Amino acid sequence: MIDNDPTPTGDDERNEVEMTMRLLRLAGQPTVPADERLVRVRTRVHAHWDAGVRRRLARRRAALWTGMLAAAAVLVMIVSRIDDGSAPTPAPAAAAWVAMISGPPGDTRRVESSGRVLPLAVDGALHDGDTIETGAAGRVAMRFADGTSMRLDSSSRGRLAGMRAVDLSSGAVYVDTGGAAGLEIRTPFGIARDIGTQFEVRLVAARVRLRVRTGAVELSDRRRTVTGHAGTEILFSATEAESRPFAPFGPEWQWTAEVAAPIDIEGLPLSTYLERLAREQGWSVQYADSSLARDARGIILHGSVAGLAPADALDVAIGTSGLRYLLENGRLVVTRETSR
Repeated sequence: MIDNDPTPTGDDERNEVEMTMRLLRLAGQPTVPADERLVRVRTRVHAHWDAGVRRRLARRRAALWTGMLAAAAVLVMIVSRIDDGSAPTPAPAAAAWVAMISGPPGDTRRVESSGRVLPLAVDGALHDGDTIETGAAGRVAMRFADGTSMRLDSSSRGRLAGMRAVDLSSGAVYVDTGGAAGLEIRTPFGIARDIGTQFEVRLVAARVRLRVRTGAVELSDRRRTVTGHAGTEILFSATEAESRPFAPFGPEWQWTAEVAAPIDIEGLPLSTYLERLAREQGWSVQYADSSLARDARGIILHGSVAGLAPADALDVAIGTSGLRYLLENGRLVVTRETSR
């Protein structure tokens, strides 16, 4: 501990007296000097001693401040290192997730906004700015937080622009919002905005083609807006917007079902399974009578139809339920088995 009180101690007083006596002897005075002279001597000796004390205190204070500054610098370095190691940058929120992948390995990939290329994996997160690319035989199904399903056809390229928009630069996407609305598909020729529906957007030469399966979709550029309704196709370019009827079922839609996640039938009512299957295929479901519709809600399915084509899965589900069906022109009609 540093003593900041410069008051002379007992040892200091003895040293002072001895120095005074030496000075008197050197002066050759055989007697005790006069009081005035003694005072002067004592004053000068005390001033000399006081200056030494102050110099020592100054050196001690300087050393103390130097040590404190060095300790503070070390503390700052330690805190900086702790902050760097314990506070990593949080990962961005996912805009969507991979639901299913089809095609040979390496035929689908994700390109981050930084340019880094990564393979896709089922249930893998996709972020704002990620670009999804598919090769000649690859397809990808994605799901958004609100349940919207989006599928990218082969030879396609789409970039996620937030959680409610996709920039399509080549190929085609299929969207099933499941009742939600607001997803945008942006193309060089126009923007398609869904209104709770199922639709496909495909780039064909110098125009965008919109096919609406259910609901309605707005297609617009800077000059015009046209609305496509269920069962229509719109060819949209810089100079024209042509609309014509188009069936919501058939081979043109088959690619969307091939990349759809299989329906888990275990514990599912037959009526629910038929509704989901019909939605994927663009069919309508009809029952022979109202009592059969009620019975279908009470028939519970078991097992799995994973890996089966839609027609084969339909045979299994209805055949094991003791019912029959007729599929014609996009209508699935369910009847009871006739007795023989």
